[in-house]
Amino acid sequence: MADKQRRRPLGLRMTETFLPIFGPAQVGKQGSPGRGVSAAEAERDRELKTRFEYVTGPDGRSYVVEHTDEATAG
Repeated sequence: MADKQRRRPLGLRMTETFLPIFGPAQVGKQGSPGRGVSAAEAERDRELKTRFEYVTGPDGRSYVVEHTDEATAG
C-alpha cells in the first residue's frame, strides 16, 4: 500500500522514459532557420539587450537588472 502512495504519475514516468532518447526540451533562438524575425521583435530584442544586463550576486546566482551607467553614477 505504501508503494502506491509513493508512485510517480504516469505522465512523469513516460517523460522520464523518453529523456535518454530525445533529451531535455530546448528553446530555439529567435533568428533560427524556418522562422522569420519581424522588425518589432528585432527592435524589442535590441532594447532589452541595451536596457538590461546580467549581474552575478555574492551567492553565485545570476540576475537580470536594469543597466546602470557607472560613469554617470559617480
